[in-house]
Amino acid sequence: MTQGDQHHQEGRWRRLWLWLARPERVQRPVTLSPRGLQLLALLVLGNVIVLALLGWALYRTGEALTAQPPVVTVVVTPTPEARAVSGPTPTPFGRGGAIAFVLRRNGNADIYAINQTTREVVRLTSDPAEDRDPAWSPDGRMLAFASHRGGNWDVYLLDLEGGALIRLTRASDFDGGPTWSPDGSRIAFEAYRDGNLDIYVMDADGRNVRRLTTDPAPDYDPAWSPDGSAIAFVSYREGNQDIFLYLIEGEEAGREVNVTNSPNADESDPAWSPDGETLAYTIGRAGYATVRLSRLQWQTEGITETERVLRLASTDLFGSGSSPTWAPDGGGLVTVYRREERSYLIASSLYGWGLSQEVYSAEAWVGDPVWGAVPLSPRAIARARAAEPENEPPLYTEFVQPSDSDPPYRLVYLPDIDGADGPVRLSERVDDSFKALRQRVLEETGRDYLAALGEVWRPLDRAVQPGQSGRSWHVCGRAFDLNEGFYDRDDPLVYLVREDVGNETYWRVFLRTVEQDGSMGEPLRVAPWDLKAREEGGLSAVQGGRPMEEVPSGYYVDFTTLAADYGWQRVPALYRWRYYWPDIRWWHFEKTDGLTWWECMLEVYSREEVEAVFGPVPEEETAP
Repeated sequence: MTQGDQHHQEGRWRRLWLWLARPERVQRPVTLSPRGLQLLALLVLGNVIVLALLGWALYRTGEALTAQPPVVTVVVTPTPEARAVSGPTPTPFGRGGAIAFVLRRNGNADIYAINQTTREVVRLTSDPAEDRDPAWSPDGRMLAFASHRGGNWDVYLLDLEGGALIRLTRASDFDGGPTWSPDGSRIAFEAYRDGNLDIYVMDADGRNVRRLTTDPAPDYDPAWSPDGSAIAFVSYREGNQDIFLYLIEGEEAGREVNVTNSPNADESDPAWSPDGETLAYTIGRAGYATVRLSRLQWQTEGITETERVLRLASTDLFGSGSSPTWAPDGGGLVTVYRREERSYLIASSLYGWGLSQEVYSAEAWVGDPVWGAVPLSPRAIARARAAEPENEPPLYTEFVQPSDSDPPYRLVYLPDIDGADGPVRLSERVDDSFKALRQRVLEETGRDYLAALGEVWRPLDRAVQPGQSGRSWHVCGRAFDLNEGFYDRDDPLVYLVREDVGNETYWRVFLRTVEQDGSMGEPLRVAPWDLKAREEGGLSAVQGGRPMEEVPSGYYVDFTTLAADYGWQRVPALYRWRYYWPDIRWWHFEKTDGLTWWECMLEVYSREEVEAVFGPVPEEETAP
């Protein structure tokens, strides 16, 4: 192509572009040669292809933006959904150390531990007597605890690696609840002297014992602050359970401060955060308890330094449960949660709801958890394994002789027991457990409380109290009632502690021991419920009684716990208990062994006998 032709072609393209953009300025039509027409067609086709590719890319991008996010697996817990947190998600189990706790099994309480890293459960004590209230030394080498192994409750010290056991207290009265000073040089504990519980302190070798609190009301459950300046404890001195501080150091040493000061609530189980700025504690009684966190702050504005006041700067609900203990890094807590007969240790994070997980659970009583900063060493674990008994005898053995006829089991007559309503009979499937429980109560209290009972066996045709069901476990020989006369006395031998579980009311029964020298039982810590106060009228009559104004002195045995050891369970009060005495039912205990009432009846009666009184047996209520 010559230079002239090239200029001519460029002129055609300029005129074409001008015609496309401003056709009114072009005076004559634009014509293209065949080759120019081909180039124009290729240009249009190229633009179409580019636009198509661009549209496809945008479509894929939009599809990717609306795709589902990746699925994240979260541990399912009964707490609400976790809130968004910045930074790495913290572990709810905290960091490092080991958790000691008490497990009651086979009628005895022993101390166990779990290392945070391996989750291996190790039994630390195995004496036939009860051990409880564990407390790690700051260096993790020793464990202080309370034990009844010497014939009364005392504070002991266990060398975890060497196995040496040192008895620190030797008074005939009750000693328990040890807590270490942060430098490991001293131990504070609760002690029963002169008819009252108070806080004492001693050197870590048991010497130089001195009394800290002197109030006539019970003071107990001490917890030493991380900076060593104060001991938190529970006191009943203002008519209910409050958490106080006993100041150890400085010009205010010896001063006692009520930090919760809540007349309408009960607080217990104080536990310090590792930085010493926050107290975790239980609020509410057993069965309806929650854990709260309170930050402490001295208020000095407007008052002199010597009159400064300790206030709760803030209080937050942490969750359901009781007996909190802090993770060594302060990032979470372990609490105890109970549902029916099962106990759980739950680790939960402070940084968000839902960051919780089960640490340990058992079909037994679990409590008194304490989280230490130092894990159990391999040597300590090996020593504990070697000391653990290979076999432990059962609490009792049921001897039964099932028959091939109908019914398969018998009602056994117990001639050495007096019943309020005639002969005492129990199913042969539970009579041996009752006999073993009776012997245990005699040994623990010194009194044969089960030699004279209320109602035990109820014949098929016996009338029942108005408004109560005839389908009682008395009829099939799996229930007994304690003698109410022990409660009705002017000097009662039975005290009742009210426990609300959900919407139901239960009673914890305490029996007074014969010996009041510390060799039997232990002191009460909370005020029992006074059912007799309903006779005073007023609010007590409406509420079915009231808490006693003072905690009774003396030593008592928890019958409810002993009965559960042998499979005998308490029952809730019925809905009219506040004004109808038979519905209180504090005296009633049953051993159902997972049976339905109809299955229980068919064990000791023929089907014809049962249906003659109670109608047809529902097939869904009996095992195939």
